[in-house]
Amino acid sequence: MNEINIDLEALPRGEDAPRVVNVVVEVPVGSRNKYEYEPELGVIMLDRVLPGNIRYPGDYGFIPSTESADGEPLDAMVAAYDPVFSGCVVKARVLGALEMAEGGEVEYTIFGVPDSDPRFDDIESLEDMPEQNLREIEQFFVAFKRLEGDEEAEARGWHGLEETHEIIRNSAR
Repeated sequence: MNEINIDLEALPRGEDAPRVVNVVVEVPVGSRNKYEYEPELGVIMLDRVLPGNIRYPGDYGFIPSTESADGEPLDAMVAAYDPVFSGCVVKARVLGALEMAEGGEVEYTIFGVPDSDPRFDDIESLEDMPEQNLREIEQFFVAFKRLEGDEEAEARGWHGLEETHEIIRNSAR
């Protein structure tokens, strides 16, 4: 039997990176289930169910062929009207990055919109997004981390396009 082993973390960042990047979706918008890619098995597995009644406000996953300070690929969230499936690759037009303090470490979540969805054609930067959407994303991450025991988790604010493109370039592996 031939074994097929696909390494999702080794997929390309995207031909137009850092402006448009590939995002491997682990968790679809609206889910309480937290899925994680398990490279040893080459699959996305259920890791845990989020505490409380919070749900992911966008499709959440990672940018392949990147590495953040924690040794994992860069986290990414893509605005979504409808969920995609775990393992789906979405080409996301980068808008900015949310900086979080988690357990004393700084983490970034790259935020973008699906590049192929005409409903997002006029959105080119964070300034084009409704402020309410950005606040909901910040509140989601703080609530999620605090419910999981990180009482010091805080959203430190958003980085614009230039800084976010630099974060993505510096994370290339």
